[in-house]
Amino acid sequence: MEETRQIIMDAVIDQFNQKGMKFTMDDISKELHISKKTIYREFDDKDELFFATVDYGFSAVKKKEAEILADESLGLIEKISKLIVCLPDNYKNIDFRRVYQLKEKYPKVYMKIAEKVESDWGETVKLLNQAMDEGLIKRVPIELIKLMVEGAIEKFLSSEELANSQYSYEESLNMMINVLINGIKA
Repeated sequence: MEETRQIIMDAVIDQFNQKGMKFTMDDISKELHISKKTIYREFDDKDELFFATVDYGFSAVKKKEAEILADESLGLIEKISKLIVCLPDNYKNIDFRRVYQLKEKYPKVYMKIAEKVESDWGETVKLLNQAMDEGLIKRVPIELIKLMVEGAIEKFLSSEELANSQYSYEESLNMMINVLINGIKA
């Protein structure tokens, strides 16, 4: 059953990328060649499906973070950068620029995404403190760094501006972390 749920959640992501919030349960059933009844056996409604998909996505983020932390080939600054903008490989195709659409139609789902973005800074904070202690980065209040990153990500996710730009969500995250780490000085 867990495999069926995962396949359905992957289809939600595909449909979201194609149609934004305009996709239906019919679209998912057509993509997967299964009945809507099968979907509703796994999920009570679209809200439950969205909440499960958010959890599914963020569990993939946690796995990717563990890979980054365990990667001995990465330097400290590189690990910090990768952790802050962590996107699992199978989620790099998600068009996060469309997440703002959730804010109006599914505000609870949107809030869950915002909460996930703002939580679990533990490992990143440890690495930031280590980098400051080693003199690799300036001593800056960690709360300020968190607010800057969370504010940028919140803006990326909550408005149409990024969707209307030429940059993907991943490109925007990478430019944001580059500015944060290296500044804008030429």
